[in-house]
Amino acid sequence: MRIGLIFNPTAKGDQARHLRKQLDEIAGECALLPTEGPGHAEDLAEQAVADGIELLVAAGGDGTVHEVANGLARDADALARTALGILPLGTVNVLARELGIPLDFEAAWRVIRRGFTRQIDLPWMELQREGKTQRRCFPALGGAGMDGRACELVNWETKKRSGQFAYLTAGYRAAMESLPAMRVVADGQVIESAELVMLGNGPFYGGPFDVFPAARLDDGKVDAIIAERVQKWRTPEYLWALLTGNLPSLAGVHYVQAENLELTPVNGARVVVQLDGDATGELPAKISVAPRALRMVVPAPVF
Repeated sequence: MRIGLIFNPTAKGDQARHLRKQLDEIAGECALLPTEGPGHAEDLAEQAVADGIELLVAAGGDGTVHEVANGLARDADALARTALGILPLGTVNVLARELGIPLDFEAAWRVIRRGFTRQIDLPWMELQREGKTQRRCFPALGGAGMDGRACELVNWETKKRSGQFAYLTAGYRAAMESLPAMRVVADGQVIESAELVMLGNGPFYGGPFDVFPAARLDDGKVDAIIAERVQKWRTPEYLWALLTGNLPSLAGVHYVQAENLELTPVNGARVVVQLDGDATGELPAKISVAPRALRMVVPAPVF
């Protein structure tokens, strides 16, 4: 089986040098495909598929997985013939955690070499970016409103130093702002005004936090937490509920599972969207699901 491994070679420091040593040790087992900048992983993934690579590995976090999946999905036929593996090197690694992939490099590489696979759903979002409509898949998670704004506010130097704390800090800053409203339609259910929408393909969000208790990676639906208002004085309550998995139980919060969602800004407001942890565009947006369209490498066979 031909393996292509996509990674970011620009990181500095002892950790980066150790990673490069690890990659050099497995170079004989795969083709190393270094990225040259944002978005390049998509082009590399598309070309790797055209060159006959049968297993694409995203070495990084959920953002890297996002780019590689979108490059793979440029060719609909490639989704059927090419598997996607993860070497989880990122800050959060939501999808890797949901699939049970070890966060240790050597253990994760052994999972990839064994080559067991599982079909999972592939959510898609049609959104606005720089004045144009784009359609992107998001294998792990998405969001809009306060969630998208928080990702837009993340300080990347803080993220490198403190990991998930950078997202919590950015979330607090976003909650202190005047948040725009959006209208949500989920399989016909209408919520006229909401300030926060969180979307999950699986149960986790922001790391090992079980935010979507009913979510399954292969149920053909996206799970959504929709908060009508984000009240500043309730910020500690929100953060505690996020950490303990109790967001759906809060007053003014809706939990839905849907095959299709539409998010529309109220009064033309700018509402930021995030996909797989990165601010990606703005509303309006349409979300759909391609059931079991993505073949992922997992630690054990699924029957």
